[in-house]
Amino acid sequence: LLITLAGIEVGSHVLDIASGAGDPAISIALKVGPEGSVTALDASPVMLAGARKRAAKLDLGNISFEDGRMESLPFDDATFDAVTCRFGLMSAEDPVVALQGARRVLKTGKKAAYMTHGPRETNTLYSVMRPAVHDFLGEEGTGGAERRFRFSEKGSLEKVFKAAGFTQIEEREVAKTLTKPKGDRFWQTMLTRAFGARLEGFDDERMEALHGCIEKAFEPYLKGDAYALLSTDMDAHGVA
Repeated sequence: LLITLAGIEVGSHVLDIASGAGDPAISIALKVGPEGSVTALDASPVMLAGARKRAAKLDLGNISFEDGRMESLPFDDATFDAVTCRFGLMSAEDPVVALQGARRVLKTGKKAAYMTHGPRETNTLYSVMRPAVHDFLGEEGTGGAERRFRFSEKGSLEKVFKAAGFTQIEEREVAKTLTKPKGDRFWQTMLTRAFGARLEGFDDERMEALHGCIEKAFEPYLKGDAYALLSTDMDAHGVA
């Protein structure tokens, strides 16, 4: 979806912000081909290390990795044909400054496309997993949810795009049902992102106990041999 919204084509030079483990940077690299390029930027060297391994397995020579923050992009003006960001803008200290930076590094007339999380109540994976982990750890939930869902209200993404100087802005809500097979620990990526540092001291036995706790929490969503999970995202794109 972000590839389409950003107008990415074969040969495009793209900046993917908050790339994390490599999504959607790797998909974009496959799209643009050897004539194009992707720069994957993330503030976490650990996450970028995982992305590098994935890219190496696919023998992708058109993707590079940059350790940095979205509020201070280390690139020249008018460098890229497109900018994408999947589930990263919510973490920006100042989202308007972050988007202003994206507009600066875009060539005139080119697009930025961002995706954030929709309402908590229509995002089953998060709303089920996080309380289960907190229960396992014997603690109350923290305020992280407020940041995660800061752009879930309709119009909020459009507002920051406009404040950053973008034009031809479009925002929409995308809702779907995700199907995950029974036995697949589909929560692993989110678990690592949200709690990775706090789980580093867990031995195998305790990790297995945690996974069992999470699996039990998802039992109400198991339909036969698969889980049916609601997922809602907000996306917005604009022209520099």
